[in-house]
Amino acid sequence: MKKWSGYTLDELRYRRAINHVKMEMEKERVMLSANRIMNGKPSSEESSSGLFRKVFTGFSILDYALLAFQAGKQFRKIYRFFKR
Repeated sequence: MKKWSGYTLDELRYRRAINHVKMEMEKERVMLSANRIMNGKPSSEESSSGLFRKVFTGFSILDYALLAFQAGKQFRKIYRFFKR
């Protein structure tokens, strides 16, 4: 059994970026709910354009590059697995 040696710096950055997206999405949901309550509009329709805007503006260029790099590594592993 291989001993676990912890996360690499890239894995920590990737997890941090994912958590940042989750926090921004949750913040948007809470703000939307609070806005409905304060305006007296308890309808259940969601404003998805605001959510997507928050998600896409929440990343820096470095975060996008890191996510693209991690996705590329995963695709390469899958490709190599099926190439055998």
